[in-house]
Amino acid sequence: MAKVRRAGSGALAFLVGLSLLLAACGGPAGSLQDPRLEVLEDMRRLGLPPEVIATYGEALENLGPPLAPQGTGDLQLVQAIALGSVPHYEAYYARRQDYPQFDWSRDGCSAPEGLGLGYRETFRPACNVHDFGYRNFPRFPELYNERGRRLADDNFLVNMNAICRPMGLMNRAACYSAAHAYYWAVRAFGGGHFYR
Repeated sequence: MAKVRRAGSGALAFLVGLSLLLAACGGPAGSLQDPRLEVLEDMRRLGLPPEVIATYGEALENLGPPLAPQGTGDLQLVQAIALGSVPHYEAYYARRQDYPQFDWSRDGCSAPEGLGLGYRETFRPACNVHDFGYRNFPRFPELYNERGRRLADDNFLVNMNAICRPMGLMNRAACYSAAHAYYWAVRAFGGGHFYR
């Protein structure tokens, strides 16, 4: 039975250690460093609250290194798309007619307007990837469980923060904080959408 690929508890420490080792040896740490770790360092430099940084670090640890498709089956492909980056998802979405076995419907970000979170349009690409996971994981017993839901939610946070990272200094911290709020809203209220 295929399993969701999940890194061990030392994956994040390994990636950070490798990056530090390359930097200490004068190697090209910036070019080899996982961009997701650059977000983590950016959050620290910006002085975001510890809980925001810790939540993101836990999401990275849960996800492990970026997924690469392993094999050609639908289970492997759905994981690679749903737990990948926004550009990776968009490349498949552009060719969705070649993958009719998947549900490609998406409704963007559905956070209630009254919460005052904003960022619905900013985070729409990350919401689309998240929608893909929530709509397709239920077809696979290996993913249709709390662990699969958590992976989809963690990847949602990673993708939102990737959207925030290129923003100007004045907007980035607020964007990271909004991503944290969206993530916790999905964790608290998304179960009904996943388990339908």
